[in-house]
Amino acid sequence: MGKVTSGLFAIVAGAAGAAGYLAYRVSKETGKSFTESLSEVPAEAERYWEELRARGQEAVEAGREAARQKQADLEKQLGKQEDPPTA
Repeated sequence: MGKVTSGLFAIVAGAAGAAGYLAYRVSKETGKSFTESLSEVPAEAERYWEELRARGQEAVEAGREAARQKQADLEKQLGKQEDPPTA
């Protein structure tokens, strides 16, 4: 088996495993059977994707805000250091 075939198999197996897991979760949450829950996998996957994107955007914004605050603190400290001492 070539590397490409092995990689393709791993991707397909991962996708099937993720779909199975999502169907299992939907089945547990709704009380439907596993096979009935399979039809809801695309919507559930989209919901998870949107949640992941929202969390990522929140994390990026929090990082940017922390960087802005750190920059302001550094500028404030440098500004105090540049003042000549008064005698």
